[in-house]
Order: sequence, then structure tokens, then C-alpha cells
Amino acid sequence: MAKEVEELRDVLRRISGKILATKNVCIAMNFQIWIVIMAGYYILIAPLKYIPVWLTLCYWSAGATIFACVSRSFWRRASLLISDEDSRSINVGIMISWIVAAILGWFVIPSMIEGEFLQRLAIGLLSFLSIAVAGMIATIYLGTRKVAVEMIPAALIPILLIPVVPLVKNPMNFAGMGVVFSYGTTVILYIYRAFKVADYVE
Repeated sequence: MAKEVEELRDVLRRISGKILATKNVCIAMNFQIWIVIMAGYYILIAPLKYIPVWLTLCYWSAGATIFACVSRSFWRRASLLISDEDSRSINVGIMISWIVAAILGWFVIPSMIEGEFLQRLAIGLLSFLSIAVAGMIATIYLGTRKVAVEMIPAALIPILLIPVVPLVKNPMNFAGMGVVFSYGTTVILYIYRAFKVADYVE
């Protein structure tokens, strides 16, 4: 009997470990999608001497919509270890955090600062993505009482780069690479955690 209980416990440990590793990969993919959208924007504007406001607004509106639709499936899979009620509240909280971040990052904050258009646009981009991830961290903590440590670089690095924006020659390139670096760091941390969990349960 004791042997059967131990075997069952080992099976459950392996299953929970595999689910946790899958959860980490799903969240990493979520951030990787945004990196691809970011790269697409810079490929689009690279040949342009002047970046039209309408182009930026249209691209990021479409990018945010695609991101929301695709990432929804990832977050649904990432919520396997969370109860259905908590999962729904977390999904709603994450959606609200992105909406609030878009309003603050693209409209409120740029309107409060002085500077060239590209500087304000770069600060808006950094603010938008930093606030959104900070909102995700807060939402996950309220729903699970766990801090998403892996997300901290994606929230902290962009906000720390804002004071440097007025000092660089190409603020949009600087902001974009800063976001790619911060989000890429978060992806690496989640993939590392996934492999670490997988190795532990083997």
C-alpha cells in the first residue's frame, strides 16, 4: 500500500511539473509574440524618412488586436494550474491593464511632456509596454498571491530607459531595442524556468 501511494505521488509530481513547464513556455510565447510585432514595426518604418502618425496608430492598433487574440489562447493554457474563477478574473484584469496602459502610454503621458514628436512617441511606447506588464504582474499577484518574477525585467527596464530617450539621436530605435531587450530577457527567464522544472521532474 505504501509503495502504491509513493508511486501515485511520484506520478502526480511529474504531471504537475509538466503542466508548470508548459505554463512557463506559454507565457514566454506570449512575450515573444510582442517582440515579433515590435520587429515588424521597425522593418516597416526603416525605409521612411518621416514616420506618419496615422501609420504608427494603425500599426499598433492592428498589432495590439492580433496580440490580444493570439495571446488569449496562450493565457488560457497558462491558467491550467489556476481555478476557473481565478483564471477568468486574471484574464479580465490583464485585458484591463493593457487598455489602461494604452490610454496612459499613447495619449496621457506624451501629452504631458515637451520634446520632439519622436521623443514623445518613444516615451509613449516605453510607458505603454511597461505599465501593461506592471498591470499584469499586479493582476497575477492578486489572483494567485504569487509574484511573476520573470516579468519584472519587461516592466522595469523600459521605465528606466525613459530618462535616456532625450539624450539619444534616434529615440524610436532606442526605445524599440530597449523593449526587445527587456521582453527577450523575460522570455529567457521563462524558458529557463520551464527547463528547470522539466529537469526536476525527470
